[in-house]
Amino acid sequence: MSSTHYDAEPCSTEGCSAKALTGASCCWEHVEDKEGFVGGLSRTSLADAYLVGVDLSGQDFSGVNVTDAKLSGANLSKANFSGCAADHCHFDGADLTGADFSGAELEFAVFGNADMSGANFSGANMIRSNLVGTKGHGTNLDGAKLYYSRPGCADFQDATFVGADITRAIFRKANVARADFTNAEGQANFENANREGVIE
Repeated sequence: MSSTHYDAEPCSTEGCSAKALTGASCCWEHVEDKEGFVGGLSRTSLADAYLVGVDLSGQDFSGVNVTDAKLSGANLSKANFSGCAADHCHFDGADLTGADFSGAELEFAVFGNADMSGANFSGANMIRSNLVGTKGHGTNLDGAKLYYSRPGCADFQDATFVGADITRAIFRKANVARADFTNAEGQANFENANREGVIE
């Protein structure tokens, strides 16, 4: 690996201000063989990798280590990241629609302004994760650990939090209309949140 999350090199394409991806000399836009690049990525460890904007939609990365990786703005739609280790990983602005993150380790992960609608985060450890501005229509968060997570201003209408630990989670100004919190554990902050039709 050359570029890493915290030490990304510049894209080699003249005039491009973006950073080069881990395993490439250029940014995603300028990767010529995108299919080959994705196929060459490790399915075991991408820890500290810089993969901003990559298209991994539908790919199987179950159990992969992406701790401290940067996947901001990536397309992970319908990808399988179940059981992955992704503490401190950046998914901000990413497309996570329909993705599978069940049982994943996501402590301190950043999901700000990502779209995780229809995704499966059941049983995931999301302690202290940043979910500010996240869109999660119908997202499955059943049994997830959301202690001290920050879903402020997020849109989780119709999402399910059945049996989840929401202790000290900050849903300030969030939209949780019709969300299902049956058997959820702990007290969360719902200040100025839309709780219309919430199931408890």
